[in-house]
Amino acid sequence: MRLEMSIYNVEDIRFGKNTSLQHHILSINREEILALIQDYRFSKIELEIARRGEKTRIVNIMDILEPRAKGEGREGTYFPGWVGPLSLTGFGNTHVLKGLAILEVCEDSGFIGGTIDMIGMEGMIPFPMLSNLAVITRPTEGTDQTEYAFASKMASLKTATYLVRVTASLDPDEVRIFELPPAGKVGGRLPKVAYLCLLQNHGDLRETFFYGDNPRKYFPTVIHPNEMLDGAIVCGHYNISAGLKNMTSTFLNHPIILDLYRRHKKDLDFVGVVIANEPVSLKEKERSAVLAAKLIREILGADGVIITKEGGGHTDIDMMQNCEVCEKLGVRTVLIDNEMLSPDGSGVFPLLDFSPMANAIISVGNIDEIVELPEVDRVIGGESMVELSGNLKGGLKIPVRMIPNAISQAGFTRLTTEER
Repeated sequence: MRLEMSIYNVEDIRFGKNTSLQHHILSINREEILALIQDYRFSKIELEIARRGEKTRIVNIMDILEPRAKGEGREGTYFPGWVGPLSLTGFGNTHVLKGLAILEVCEDSGFIGGTIDMIGMEGMIPFPMLSNLAVITRPTEGTDQTEYAFASKMASLKTATYLVRVTASLDPDEVRIFELPPAGKVGGRLPKVAYLCLLQNHGDLRETFFYGDNPRKYFPTVIHPNEMLDGAIVCGHYNISAGLKNMTSTFLNHPIILDLYRRHKKDLDFVGVVIANEPVSLKEKERSAVLAAKLIREILGADGVIITKEGGGHTDIDMMQNCEVCEKLGVRTVLIDNEMLSPDGSGVFPLLDFSPMANAIISVGNIDEIVELPEVDRVIGGESMVELSGNLKGGLKIPVRMIPNAISQAGFTRLTTEER
């Protein structure tokens, strides 16, 4: 499977009369987008721009996306099962606007959102260095939360695909190729490494969508890494902290997959990806782990596997179950996980579950660590948040889990862990 990404760099954005991209400046027709994403489930819908270096705070962030569409920048041809038709992704040509993030913001919804400051967070997360377009909505009175979440997601996805129409007649700044042979046909003497991605699927509003559906009905599945990089997976979490979920932009730019691609045929052979759900019962967890390990060892032929999860608490059990079965089959495992150690790091049990076979674990940090944020001039996304009270313009002390990608279970963060 061969995927060609045509990259168009965006250095700044502004509202204008026409939607166009000239000299890396994206002009956006606000009225066209608002007309495109209007929905009876919204009592309010707004678009706001946040630029690097501004003393601006964005709150109630539910998801972060990167503008993309299939060949020639055609809008409505991406995120299969959502905006685009339900068809296979991961091949052909995809147009990408780099340097721009679409922020899905749900105001006064009761959902658990994230926070980004456009100044002071540059060393922690990538988004303050980007141009950000916030799609802000508020539900109409009496709207079911699940229905509102669906409408909000569609609004942000439609915005992301709409903007790529500007690239239709432009030459890309860069073209990136991603190509990997079918599972089982990656030969050679280098160590064969796979990636196991555990997706949370604990019900409405706490789920990750695969081709537009919650994977709770799926057994573990082999997918081509290009599918993940090309819009097959969309974040659908609304009642879990930002640090315990993977944003859609994380899947589109998955650091593990991109790094395995970079190292392919150099010091390892990248043999593929398995996705599996995170069931709610112990028996289902055991079954899923057995079936995932079978695919990793017997179908992909992996010697080693990297495992990541979504969520907190008992999803550590999923990770340890998968680790144990893989190790018993002779597949060496590396786990990536966050810790829960109280604000001062004095907690005793950083993970809910442990296995003696889990002897290679990478920590992405303590989700309870406190971060101090300075006062800002402007707040986008509302005057209140579920986990905060008081003046959102003022200086804040918040747990790092409230900052999208500061504690990234996929490793999509600029923070590291220091051993003392």
